[in-house]
Formats: sequence, structure tokens, C-alpha cells
Amino acid sequence: MNNFVLGMRALFESAGLLFSQVTKYQVFWGFLIGFLASTIVYGFLITDHPKQVASVLFEDKAKSFERLYKREENKSFNRSFYDFSRKADRLKAAFLLVVLTLILLILITITTF
Repeated sequence: MNNFVLGMRALFESAGLLFSQVTKYQVFWGFLIGFLASTIVYGFLITDHPKQVASVLFEDKAKSFERLYKREENKSFNRSFYDFSRKADRLKAAFLLVVLTLILLILITITTF
């Protein structure tokens, strides 16, 4: 049991050292913050309702479509679900690209030490 505790302690100390090394790279943070900011701006430009970007990203397409576009009784929606679905897929792909880029940058930083 003592070896397990020592191993976990060494693992957390190594992770802390890695995090402190990664935070020292200004190029890493500059690229990451710039890429994240451009993706957020892209998300605001691609959607018709910029305040609802979070609901488009994290909710089901049908639920977020119903929330964004109301309809009167016995009438259809005034917006195409197909167009909304395409925009939602592009928005989700852009934010997925940000997450994958972050993971890739961290892996590159880890392997170059």
C-alpha cells in the first residue's frame, strides 16, 4: 500500500511539473487563445442567435431548434430545420477542432521535453 501512495504522489508531482512547464510557453498560450477567440467569433457569426450558442452546442438539435424558432399554433416553423442542422453541425465541428487542437498541442509539448 505504501508503494501505491508513493506512486500516486510521484504521478501528481510529475503532472504539476508538466503543467508548470507548459504554462511557460507564450507561443502555446498565444496560439491557443487566438484559436479559441477566432472559433468563438466564428460561432457568433454562423448562428442567427449568438446568445444561444451554448444551447446549440450542448443540446439536441431538435430541442435547440424549438427553443430558437417559435411557431404559431397550427402553422409550420418559419425556418428550415435542415439549414439549422447544417449550421449546428458546423458549429460543433469548429469547437471540436479547438478541443482536438488543444490536446494535440499538449501532446506535442509533452513529447518535446
